[in-house]
Amino acid sequence: MAQLVLVPTAAAAAKASTPLLQQLAKSLESEGPALAKRIKGVVVFKIDGEEWTLDLSEGTDGKLYKGAPEGGDKPDLTLTTSDHNFTQLVMGKLNPQQAFLMQKLKINGSMAMAMKLQPILDAAQPKSKL
Repeated sequence: MAQLVLVPTAAAAAKASTPLLQQLAKSLESEGPALAKRIKGVVVFKIDGEEWTLDLSEGTDGKLYKGAPEGGDKPDLTLTTSDHNFTQLVMGKLNPQQAFLMQKLKINGSMAMAMKLQPILDAAQPKSKL
């Protein structure tokens, strides 16, 4: 089962990325195994200095939690950006490749995994309530 550990703080509540990360955790409940099968690795988001680890290792259901990867493991991919740019990426207003070229997104690690970023961003989008 997907898991998200949030520590509520005034700063976290003010960040636009917090509800998007919560949506990503919720999406992992249904999409986690499929995302893990596709991504097969650990992604760390560094958003305005806060680290969030998305564990989509093969054979897992996916897990999102605040902090560095458990067990001191090195992530396969680290994405560093601002809260504003992360929000723009998730909402589809900023293309990941363009963000990288404009230096709004820093990528460390597997470039091949970075090319598979879109399904993760899609899973973090707020779901419409029709």
